[in-house]
Amino acid sequence: MFLTLAGCENDSIEERHVKVIDMESHYYLPELLEYLATRTDVPRYDNETKFLQFREGAAGMSFSIPSLNGDKCFYDDITDFGENRLAIMDKTGIDVAALSSAPLIEDLPDEDAIKFARMSNDRVYELTQKYPNRFIGAATLPSTNVDEAIKELHRCVEELGFKYWHTNSNYFHEHLYDEKYEPLLAEAEKLGCAIYIHPHFADDKELLDADLGYMYTGAGLGFGQDVMRTCTRMIINGTFDRYPSLTIIIGHLGEYFPFILDRMDNRFGQDPHRIMKHDISWYFRNGNILVTTSGNPSKEAFECTIKKLGIKCIMFGSDYPFESCSDALDFLNSIGLSAQEKEQLFHGNAEKYIMNK
Repeated sequence: MFLTLAGCENDSIEERHVKVIDMESHYYLPELLEYLATRTDVPRYDNETKFLQFREGAAGMSFSIPSLNGDKCFYDDITDFGENRLAIMDKTGIDVAALSSAPLIEDLPDEDAIKFARMSNDRVYELTQKYPNRFIGAATLPSTNVDEAIKELHRCVEELGFKYWHTNSNYFHEHLYDEKYEPLLAEAEKLGCAIYIHPHFADDKELLDADLGYMYTGAGLGFGQDVMRTCTRMIINGTFDRYPSLTIIIGHLGEYFPFILDRMDNRFGQDPHRIMKHDISWYFRNGNILVTTSGNPSKEAFECTIKKLGIKCIMFGSDYPFESCSDALDFLNSIGLSAQEKEQLFHGNAEKYIMNK
């Protein structure tokens, strides 16, 4: 991507490249979808319709829809491990993409989750070795089997050189704030491994039974609700007081947090049973929670986020292939950020807080 910068020698105008690191670029292993096509229980995949169903009811999506990033279909984008993904990055000006498995593996039975998590991480590692300056890895773990998840996290960070762990806002009936996951959180902090909490279809009977379609239980409403619930529970139960160096990342400009942080501080501040040591907004200011721009091209939302959290908390995320890379970048280049702010957002914050942790 190119920026036009003023204030150079003799006040001339100079155009130069600004590095872009994409913190949210998704994939699915073709082998994983082939396996899901043999299942009768959710999650399952239909090869003929290319429909992936995550939960019973409306919680699923079609992979036969046209790509938002080229002339292929969505299936081709999300299962690509090389040339097509690189071509889109080159076309849009993305220098480095962090590859993360989209929500699925953590919903599988233990044996399958262990197998496909390891296979996914190995495949991503192969790509980072083939294109060492273009891709970085985000660990996929069999999270509900905590002992195996810890082993795989160590392998990903210490052997494969991955930079963070990409997980989901729920694991069917379980969540990262449950006591069961304390050892995994402790190990992530010890390894200096940030955690990207990505939305998943909420395990919410009202949402799933409403029969209002994918957007109600998913991207239009349910996703944001579920991330907010998981992150809020982690904050108020003292997670970041027990693990003060732990960092989590959430997308969509922080979901609903920037808009209601003041109210949350006020109301939780009156709770006589509060466990957390500080107001909720303190954990954002302290660097425990960072956000990305993924999937929320709203000028008003961005203005609210930057005013409440500051540019130091915001990183670029495309949410490829669920969103258009070019639209995401065009939006951020249209809202009047300074050259310094763009440097921080597009690569500086990722390098400081994630890449070099």
